[in-house]
Amino acid sequence: MNLDELEKEVIEAEEPREPRIRVFTPSELRAYNPAQEPVLVGDNHVTRGEVFVIGGEPGVGKSRLAVSLAIAGANGSDWQGLKVRDKFRTLILQTENGRYRLKNDFDEIAPDGLDDWLRISEPPPYGLTFNHPEFQEDLAAIIRDFKPHVVLLDPWNAIAKDDRQKEYAEAFDSIRANLPKGDDKPALGIVAHTRKPHPGERRNGGISLMHTLAGSYMLSSVPRCVWIVVRGSEDEADESVVVFNPKNNDGQKSLRSAWVRKNGLFEPLADFDWKQFDKPPDERRTISKEDIEEVLKGQGVVSRSNAVKRLIELTGLKQSACFAALKADGKFAQFFTVANDGLTWR
Repeated sequence: MNLDELEKEVIEAEEPREPRIRVFTPSELRAYNPAQEPVLVGDNHVTRGEVFVIGGEPGVGKSRLAVSLAIAGANGSDWQGLKVRDKFRTLILQTENGRYRLKNDFDEIAPDGLDDWLRISEPPPYGLTFNHPEFQEDLAAIIRDFKPHVVLLDPWNAIAKDDRQKEYAEAFDSIRANLPKGDDKPALGIVAHTRKPHPGERRNGGISLMHTLAGSYMLSSVPRCVWIVVRGSEDEADESVVVFNPKNNDGQKSLRSAWVRKNGLFEPLADFDWKQFDKPPDERRTISKEDIEEVLKGQGVVSRSNAVKRLIELTGLKQSACFAALKADGKFAQFFTVANDGLTWR
C-alpha cells in the first residue's frame, strides 16, 4: 500500500458514519430549526430529504414534467398549480435521451438563465451504476460542484431492473448512499412507468392509481408523495393529460388537474371535458376522419372558427379538442387544406 492509499484509508476511517437510527425527545423536536427551508414545492409535496414519484405510461410526458419542475425551481414559478416555496437547483440523471435529442428539447422548452439551476446527464455508457466505484466518484464530483436541492432519476427501471422487493430495497440503499447527508440531503424524485391499463379500466382518480406503478409495492410505499399522469383522451393525437396526486403523506393532496402540451411543456387546460374523461374508455367520444369530413366536405372554404363550432355541435366535445383536431399540423391535416385561416376538404 502506497502513502496516498494509506492516507485515504486513514481519512475514511476517521469520517463518522451517518447513524442508522437516531432518537429525539419531544422538546428536541419542538426546538428543531432547519438550517434552510425544507419544503420546496406545495404543501410538503417536494421536500428536502424526502422521496417523490412522477408515474405514467410511456410517452405521456413524465420526463417533460420532471424538466418543468426543474424550470419552476429555477425561476420560482408555480408547478402544476403548486407554489414553489423556495428556488432550487435540480440534477436530472436520465438514460433515455442522447445529447442531440436533449439539444432539440432544450431549444424548444428552456428559457435563458437556467445554467446555474439545472444539470442533466446524457445516458451514461454503462447505465446508472450506483454501486460502481468509478460512477460513485464521478457522481460525487458533480454533486460536490453543483450542490443540487433536488435529484431526479429517469426512469426507475434503469436502476431497478427486477421487480423483486430485494432489488428495489438495494436500489434505494445504493442511491441514498451516493447522496449528501444531513441538511444538504436533496429531495429524491423518481420517474417511473405505470403498467399497461386493462381493457375498459378506469383511471380517473383515487388511491388505486398508486398501484398502477409498475414493479414492487415499494415504489408506492417508500415515497412520501406520488403523482400519476394519464392521457386525457383515448385519441392518440390529443395532447392533453390529467395529473393526479393520490399520495401526499405530509400535507394536503392536490386535486386532479388537466393540462395540454404547448411549446414542449404543459399549460392548464381550462375547458377540459371531465364528463367525457370520467366515462369508461370504451364509452368516450373521440373525433374521427368522418367527423372532419362532415364538417368540411362540400362546404367550400370554411373559416377555422366556424369549423370548430360545427365540430363541437357534431361531437359534443370541448373547444380545445375540436380546435386541436383542425390544426394545420394535426392528426387530420392530410384531409384538408389551409389558406388564410380557411379550411377546405381535399
